[in-house]
Amino acid sequence: MNPKILLIDDNEDLLLITQIILKGQGYEIFLARTLEEAERKIKIHQPTLLLLDVCVGDEDGRQFCHKIKASPEWSQIRIILMSGDDCAENRLDIADDFLSKPFDFNELLTKVNTAVSAAAA
Repeated sequence: MNPKILLIDDNEDLLLITQIILKGQGYEIFLARTLEEAERKIKIHQPTLLLLDVCVGDEDGRQFCHKIKASPEWSQIRIILMSGDDCAENRLDIADDFLSKPFDFNELLTKVNTAVSAAAA
């Protein structure tokens, strides 16, 4: 079974392009445009990895990251935070990795592959 990745962002173009790239690498991809939708899809699909924007509309992806990591049921899910704002507080306080936007797709693949490998270990 292919690893499952949930992409969480309110930027439709970014979601679609990232989905195409990751599907091409054999990952099973799900999309969420809000944190409420993301939570529903985590329950249904049980992803290995979340690619989570720091700001999803007016919602705070960092708080959602804290919620996931604090949950006994979901704490094993790897999370890569993404943001166009490269300030230090967006980085690895609770996420497993950070990806600055706009990102190079080779960097995306490297970080995703690393996170999925770590989850499987």
